[in-house]
Amino acid sequence: MSVKNNLDKLKNQIGIKRCIIVEGSINDIYENNNGYVSLKERIKTLLKEKGFHDIFTWDRIDGLTGGNVKSLTLVEDEKKDHSQEGEAYEFGKELINNQNEQTNHQTGHFTSLAEFFAIVRKNMLGNNPKKVAFIADSSDYLFSNEQSLSEDERVNLISLSKAFKDKKFEQSEIIDFDTSLIFITNSIGKLPTSFYLHNPDVSTITLTKPNREEREKFILTNKNFFKISEDLNQDILKLQDIYDTMEGWTLKEVYQLIKYSNNINERLPFEKLLNSYQYGDKVSPWEEMNYQKLATIEDELRKRVIGQEHAIEKVKKVVYKAFTGLSGVQYSSKRTKPKGTLFFVGPTGVGKTELAKALAKFLFGDEKNCIRFDMSEYNQEASDQKLIGAPPGYVGYEEGGQLTNAIKEKPFSVLLFDEIEKAHPRILDKFLQILEDGRLTDNKGQTVSFSDSFIIFTSNIGASEVDDYQPFDQIQKEFIQKVSDHFRTELKRPELLGRIGNNIVPFNFIKDTAFKAKLIAHKLKPIQLAVKEKYKVNLEFVELEKILTIIMNDADDKKGGRDLLNSIEKHIVDGLSEFIFTNQANFRVNQTIIAEPQGSVINYTIKN
Repeated sequence: MSVKNNLDKLKNQIGIKRCIIVEGSINDIYENNNGYVSLKERIKTLLKEKGFHDIFTWDRIDGLTGGNVKSLTLVEDEKKDHSQEGEAYEFGKELINNQNEQTNHQTGHFTSLAEFFAIVRKNMLGNNPKKVAFIADSSDYLFSNEQSLSEDERVNLISLSKAFKDKKFEQSEIIDFDTSLIFITNSIGKLPTSFYLHNPDVSTITLTKPNREEREKFILTNKNFFKISEDLNQDILKLQDIYDTMEGWTLKEVYQLIKYSNNINERLPFEKLLNSYQYGDKVSPWEEMNYQKLATIEDELRKRVIGQEHAIEKVKKVVYKAFTGLSGVQYSSKRTKPKGTLFFVGPTGVGKTELAKALAKFLFGDEKNCIRFDMSEYNQEASDQKLIGAPPGYVGYEEGGQLTNAIKEKPFSVLLFDEIEKAHPRILDKFLQILEDGRLTDNKGQTVSFSDSFIIFTSNIGASEVDDYQPFDQIQKEFIQKVSDHFRTELKRPELLGRIGNNIVPFNFIKDTAFKAKLIAHKLKPIQLAVKEKYKVNLEFVELEKILTIIMNDADDKKGGRDLLNSIEKHIVDGLSEFIFTNQANFRVNQTIIAEPQGSVINYTIKN
């Protein structure tokens, strides 16, 4: 729904409903008589169009302003029996009499909520021939938590509710508009539910952010003020990119970016301008990427991941598409999607997580830019709140969401969603939005962008069913089929599978002896480096093949490379740490520790 539709609905209900609560995107600017104004000013225009004579705004700072307050507060119908109006009416009358001498149309008075409600009630129950409307701005701060309302707050609510209910029903007035009260609040949850719930006199209008058509109109109207290197009068494709990139933006946010472009020293391309505005002087790693660096991607990834050539090749192709700007263009012209999406599937311990970390290191210079989410921790229905944050009023609201916070802190990152099959199906809706739109809105209404991130899902789907002693081509086909069946049949979410496309990447089993030996040897090198760095001595493996065999024989093939690491810890790390603890006092710089197999045990000695 567009903002225009929201405001049309508001206009229709003005004068019909006694009270209208306007919530949602209330801090934007809104089209008004060929210009753009605040929501309060836009509502005033709507009220004037409905024929309201006196329009007053109120908040706790400026009180009642906007019209002839004196004429408003002196209105009384002598024929009306005010005895039924009780203390609230008398209270209002007393306030009015006390302040009439100093009231004029410029100065705000009646800053307390009790005073304001008394005046509203008096005018709703009175016989004022003029059409009067009240706009209560900044209504988020009128009441405390509903469970802890003070006695004064309860009295105020009763006073206002009675103003709605005590108004006599007159068929003769069916063509007339009622006095209207409009609350403006970020969230209806800021007002007590007992006030508006099941109350036919109260309606709620939720303002959305502008839709694409409304953003386009605003950008086109102001494109000549955009100080960028591209000529927006000639470059239609760039305009389309800007529309797409600003999906989810308010008009005020668009205006602020335009203003920023006018306050820097040079005209930048739009992408660089946006990056500078959002992240400061931080240079985008994607902008620093060059052909020479990309040419080394396979070699760099092979240093960390052994024996998964097909997976490395697939990662390379996806990164190439991101670099050339062709990622996903066959599906949409949007430039807001993540740079790349991959779905790693295979048995445990074969390098899926390691490849994600290696990619983060290659792209962003630090494997800490691989942000891992263990999806087994998101298996409850409300788990999506952990990603985007708890709703207002719930525990954890202030902390925000784990995913949205992470991407705000590190927009240039590899997001690793580990063992995705363990997540609750409701979580998949969030992933669908990320893959389709490249953005999420957190619990505080802030939109975060994933357009500079790389998304990787991992899964063990089918690992216990696929025969590991068949050709890898067949293993690939079976894993891809297992993943497809899982999304279509078990989850019944084929649309998510469609967003992943041909980026399902099967990993091979670790079963070849030579391959396992190579992997173990690769993992022994960090141990040697750690000993050298900390103790200034060398670590030498004598009869390496026998050592590798001891480690392999004690590892369970079904547990993949992870159990090889467990075996390394058992046969190498445990004994080595005990040897160092006992002998480190006798170490001399550049001495050598000898690791030598004896039967099924590895012993350590110092080489003199």
